Order: sequence, then C-alpha cells, then structure tokens
Amino acid sequence: MAPSWDNRFDALVFDCDGVILDSASLKRQVFADFYIDEPEPFRNAILAYLARGGGQPRDVKFHHIEAHILGRPISEARIRELSSAFAERVEARVAEAPTIPGAIDFLQRWHDALPCYLLSATPQEELRRIIAQRGYDALFEDVIGAPPDKVNGLLNLITHHGYRPERTVMVGDSYNDYRAARSNGTQFLGIIDADAAHSPFPGNVLTTPDLNGLEAALEKLG
Repeated sequence: MAPSWDNRFDALVFDCDGVILDSASLKRQVFADFYIDEPEPFRNAILAYLARGGGQPRDVKFHHIEAHILGRPISEARIRELSSAFAERVEARVAEAPTIPGAIDFLQRWHDALPCYLLSATPQEELRRIIAQRGYDALFEDVIGAPPDKVNGLLNLITHHGYRPERTVMVGDSYNDYRAARSNGTQFLGIIDADAAHSPFPGNVLTTPDLNGLEAALEKLG
C-alpha cells in the first residue's frame, strides 16, 4: 500500500553533498588542504568556518577565507584561480564517493511517482558530469547547480514549475539548505549524521540520519 504522504507534496528537492553523495567531509578536507601551511590558529578558524559553511558556492567560501580569515587582498582573478584548482582536485574524488545510505533506493522507488530534483552549490556543468557519470541523472527531473545560490535556485525551480512552496520539500544537511527552504516558504527535512557533534538546525526541525529514514520522516512532515 502506498504511504499517505506521497499525494501531499508537489516535489522533493535534494542537496547533493551529504544528502545523496557522502562527499561533504571530502570537500571540506580539499578546501582545508589549500591552507595546510598556514599557522595553526588560521587553520583552526578555516576548519571551523568550513564545518558551518555547507551549501555555499566554493567561490563564496574562498572569498570568506581569503578576506575575512586570512585578511588578504583579493581579486576576482584570485578567486577564479582557487576555484579552478579546487575543481581539478575534487571532481574525480566526488565521482567515486559512496552514496548516503538509502538515497538511491529511495530515488529508484519514487522518482517516477513524485518529481525529484537535485539542487547543489556545485557548479552546474561539473555537477551534471558527476551525476551522469554515476548513472543517476535519470533519477532526477533536473540537476541544478550554481549559480545562482540555493535561495534563488530553489525560488527559480518552484516558480518555473508552478509548485506550491508549502507542498515542496527541501532535503538538506546544512544551515544554508534550511535557509533556502525558509526563504521560499517550503518545507524542510534535515539530514544529520548520527555521529555529528551538534545539529546545524533549530531544535524544531525534523531530521533523520540518512535516507533510509526518509519515508518515515516524510510521513511525519506530511
């Protein structure tokens, strides 16, 4: 028997890193490796920022690290250089990253019955290459990367398709995912690793440790 939540939603929108692919910590480490030779207080500040900065485009992260943590003069050319170097280091590793438990099983069961989208801060061409290489592109109505940022990406998606915000669910693992949902009036489900020291979300946010628990969580949300 079909669950009772499936006719309560217009669409599900998934973040990628930490929600579909287990690649969030991998990307944080690649960022940190750019600054491995910095003094320890700077490295610690960078790691702390990266831990709370999920869901942001990489150029935003490099801009913050360079300008606000290291206090360096910055230019668009410098940010583009860092972002390009990051892409060269990370794409092949993300393409081989394991999936979050339950993610692919859920999508295979539900993508034909309920529109599912991927919305990520990863540059769009890179994101689509990774998803196509893994054979997951058929599981999503669309694969949407940056730009724009998550807030505007989600707004564009629901506006273009005419989805009702209150019947759209954003599934994410970062505060920026939560902020995108709140800014657009959509519902939100948080993914928090069972071993995480703390939650990035307010205490009233419904969460699950992985996508094995997604159907049960959607039942509660619905």
